[in-house]
Amino acid sequence: MPQVLTGNNVNWTDKGLGHIHTVSASGSASKKVTAQPGHYARPRFSPDGKTIVFEKQEGGGLTSPARSDQPGIYRISTTGGAAVRVTSSGTTPHFAASNDRIFYTESGANKRLLVSVDMNGEAKRNHASGELTTIYEVSPDGNNFAFRQNYEAFVMPLMPGTQEVTASPSGSALPVVNVSSGGADYMHWSRNGDALHWALGPTLYTAQTDAFYPNGPLAKDAKPVKFAPPKDGISLSMTVKADRPTGLVAFTGARVVTMADKSGGIIDNAVILVENDRIKAVGKVGDFPIPAGAKTVDVTGKTIIPGLVDAHAHGPHGVDEMTPQQNWVNMLNLAMGITTRHDPSSSAATVFPAVEMQRAGLIVGPRSFSTGEIVYGAKAADVYAEINSLDDALAHVRRLKAQGAHSVKNYNQPRREQRQQVVAAALQENMRSVAEGGSLFGMDMNLIADGNTTVEHNVPLDIFYDDVLQFFSKSKVGYTPTLVVTYGGPAGDPYWRAHTDVFRHPLMAKHYPPTELAANNARREIAPEEDYVDDNSAREAHKLAKLGVPVSIGAHGQEAGIAAHWELWSFARGGMSPIEALAAGTIESARSLGYDKDVGSIAAGKLADLVVLDADPSVDIRNSDKVAKVMIGGRLYDAATLNEEVTGSKKRMPYYWE
Repeated sequence: MPQVLTGNNVNWTDKGLGHIHTVSASGSASKKVTAQPGHYARPRFSPDGKTIVFEKQEGGGLTSPARSDQPGIYRISTTGGAAVRVTSSGTTPHFAASNDRIFYTESGANKRLLVSVDMNGEAKRNHASGELTTIYEVSPDGNNFAFRQNYEAFVMPLMPGTQEVTASPSGSALPVVNVSSGGADYMHWSRNGDALHWALGPTLYTAQTDAFYPNGPLAKDAKPVKFAPPKDGISLSMTVKADRPTGLVAFTGARVVTMADKSGGIIDNAVILVENDRIKAVGKVGDFPIPAGAKTVDVTGKTIIPGLVDAHAHGPHGVDEMTPQQNWVNMLNLAMGITTRHDPSSSAATVFPAVEMQRAGLIVGPRSFSTGEIVYGAKAADVYAEINSLDDALAHVRRLKAQGAHSVKNYNQPRREQRQQVVAAALQENMRSVAEGGSLFGMDMNLIADGNTTVEHNVPLDIFYDDVLQFFSKSKVGYTPTLVVTYGGPAGDPYWRAHTDVFRHPLMAKHYPPTELAANNARREIAPEEDYVDDNSAREAHKLAKLGVPVSIGAHGQEAGIAAHWELWSFARGGMSPIEALAAGTIESARSLGYDKDVGSIAAGKLADLVVLDADPSVDIRNSDKVAKVMIGGRLYDAATLNEEVTGSKKRMPYYWE
């Protein structure tokens, strides 16, 4: 729930309810301004406390598309009345010293602008612009503004009147001060502009404005005193107990594909004993006693496989820094047997809160890991990470680590030494570096040579000859070809979308907005069978797998729930046996990312991530999506309802379309 400290009030919104609450800093008074229901965010008070400005946004996707009309920046009186739209675009509206001008950030032609308008959205002024700037925040006294570029906070004086200045770390006629070191999120001013605050991960930093600029002219030969960003801040971190069930559960009678060896480690008429959140024992019925008091689940006639590990699984995890109580995408993924996901490109502000909430048991979904934002070399304002030295690379890697990342995405840095510096920084911080070559064969080979953890997306060759096979297999680099989006022709996504009735899948129909499910899948294009290239890419990946390279599924966030199964099926189309394809979706995915000590196979000591299937995928890989029940970390869910069974009684709430 976004909160803003403004003057003596704390303000927040109930997104979708149309309420803006105000509580005095002392907590002694409270009021609520009610607008029409909608998707509201970022309320801010005017200096005199008589007006609130806020954003009205569009819904859809993870949230209801209802009440999405007329988005933009609005104002409303704190005494009530109708909300008035000020502009149809822009973000982060706020005031400076005046009650009658609203400042906000706007996207222009290849640049980001700091603009202001009067209360009617007129008399527009452009105050600053920057090609790589992401957001602006004007101080309450109107004397300065902060902006963010390359993930750092900078401050400049705000010129009076209508003159537009360039917001850039260098090249401006005005003084520009780099006030942060290592990253800055959530910039905000306090004490009428006397101090600027920002966060890096759980740490809050503060800098005093009077230290930003030199005081008066310098004496002859005197060196200017350069502002030094603060090295220490206030930790706002807290410890929350992870959600772990207690007790014993025994699954009896199923065929269990443990994935404990190359043959699949299959056990018929098996018992899996789960204690709390981990597997205590697995074997044939009668190999060990089932303790008294254990809850027994008879799964005779079923097949159990390890939870699927999607090694390349893009979001969505939230909406504009808000985490839905029920993220239907992640819930559908779990219902389809995906218990662990690795997201190699996401928004830190949405993915890491969702990751922590899942681990605390506040939301239901797969166990997730993410790189946060990519370490991106192309000059796109929101994600550009400038790297000219190992220290630069370390700053970006440490920023991501502070936010919650276990891995970094090494992506599109144009020079090889920049990409090598990202790898070196990741190694120094004990993090993994997943890399993408953008369909460039030479870059892919460099990424392997330079010791990245994995290469993401397919190497763009129709045939891997011995030079590539020997070179790749002698490294320790994993391979996630993402067959659903194979380069070079129609990929796995269009193949399986055309060859299966996705909209009739019983679990997809249970957990997917019905109008979107039909719109995305009912009208299908089809190409000649020989034109599809997912099986070609799978065929070459199979060569690497046989040489010991960890080859993984990566559903790329294409079609929630089913796309991970499309990956398995495409590997089989390329020549893998069902067991080999299952390995790519379980133990090999886990091994490639270093998760295999906890997930990827059914063995004593590992997390209790189990998928109970109505049919056997070791006989026919197309049975992998016949999911009846899913256990994640010892909690058992019915796939059709996502109600917890046996291990608890938590019920799923209705989805927004129900």
